[in-house]
Amino acid sequence: MRQVESELKFAIGEDAPLPAPGDLAEVGPVREHRMRAVYLDTPDLLLVRHRITLRRREGGADAGWHLKLPRPDGTRLEVHAPLGEGPGRMRVPQELRDEVRAALGHAWPDGPEGALLPAAVLTTHRLEVDLLDPDRHDVVLAQLCDDRVTALPEGSTWRELEVELVDGDQALLGAVADAFADQGVTLADHPSKLSRALGDRPARAGRGEGPAADGPAADVVLAYLAAQVAVVVAREDDVRADVPDAVHRSRVATRRLRSALRTFRRLLDREVSDPLREEIRWFATALGQPRDAEVMRDHLLAALDELPEEEVVGPVRQRVRAEADRRHAEAHQALVEVMDSDRYRELVDRLLELLAEPPWRGRASRRAGKVLPDLVARAVGRARVEARSAAAAEGVQRLHLLHEARKRAKAVRYACEALAPALGKDAAQAAATWEQVTETLGAVQDAALAAGWLREIAGTAERAGEPTYTYGVLAGRETARAEAAEEGEAALRVALEHPWP
Repeated sequence: MRQVESELKFAIGEDAPLPAPGDLAEVGPVREHRMRAVYLDTPDLLLVRHRITLRRREGGADAGWHLKLPRPDGTRLEVHAPLGEGPGRMRVPQELRDEVRAALGHAWPDGPEGALLPAAVLTTHRLEVDLLDPDRHDVVLAQLCDDRVTALPEGSTWRELEVELVDGDQALLGAVADAFADQGVTLADHPSKLSRALGDRPARAGRGEGPAADGPAADVVLAYLAAQVAVVVAREDDVRADVPDAVHRSRVATRRLRSALRTFRRLLDREVSDPLREEIRWFATALGQPRDAEVMRDHLLAALDELPEEEVVGPVRQRVRAEADRRHAEAHQALVEVMDSDRYRELVDRLLELLAEPPWRGRASRRAGKVLPDLVARAVGRARVEARSAAAAEGVQRLHLLHEARKRAKAVRYACEALAPALGKDAAQAAATWEQVTETLGAVQDAALAAGWLREIAGTAERAGEPTYTYGVLAGRETARAEAAEEGEAALRVALEHPWP
């Protein structure tokens, strides 16, 4: 549905009486509504900065998706879509996405920068009355709404009046404004509820300013969580189409999400965040299967290139490529089936709701520069415990513990990445140091996995009557490489000797 919206908003005191329209209109019966509206925008609030509003409203007479587009005459074109229920309910309807793209054109970026994520949540207790034609009581000239608004999660509240034309004309709006002014009720300073809730955020976003060290810890963590959810949401089509690097980027985003929800769990209600971590892990596992096949294919083909030509006996390259491609194709098909499921759609809804109303607790509202370094220090401590355990172990147990140490090192790396925009170069440098740890220990893990893959492929080759000599040579080299692991352990020691914060 499409309609032109023409309205005025008025500021009014919390306990002030409702102004009367006088002889302009008769007042109809009062209707009461309780509404919740989730407003969505790009990470840098591009829609708001172009005077476009997109929301999902529950409750009230016009529950549904609403897109409001500015018109040259000062009115706005409002486009509606059904609310939707069940899994996938938070997904912006395609027809509204198309409208936004048409309105913004090339200004709307592709990729995560253009993802539509919750930007604000407003709950409204509304008393609504019709302003009726004095001569024809069956004609509604306008609607007068007395709104008491709460912006979540901050909890700021205010009261405002809204008069929206139905069958009346612009002259009526002007006359109502004059009548209200005579009773001490003036036009609101803010053009919309959303603009009041966001404050100076759109201006700061337009300047590229993010959360600050002297601001709430919650703002820093939320910005990082939002960046990862943006990747998951924006890359869906590319993941389905198996566009190069799409699965990898989405997998990394899920790892960062899980890691952040754990590292910063003291700031969150774990009855919400812990079950969500488990669902993210389920999806990350589905992403991991095709990605692992890609990594192993490239790893094994590179290892083959390192062998002297005389050591390559039989159609090894063709067999490795064929087996890896087969596994990748099967895993990608399984991934698409996962993404077609209600469970996945519900996961995306829960991620978007996490951004809409984060379950903050504890010290989340305190200064980021004070709170967050302590939580990173705890993550460093967990990495130190695993590193010591690995150093004291041997053989297969040592490889397992090094893998655990790598996961702990990733948690530190991701936490430092989350802090870097607010806390500056120290956090960024620490993230780079811990990235070196994860990369070098990742090479150890790849070698260990490659040895297992080679043994399985050798079995397939043997059943096909092909020589298996080269697979044994490669498996031996990969096992030796994994068991050595000196570079990974050295990088880990360096990071632990100079941890941040």
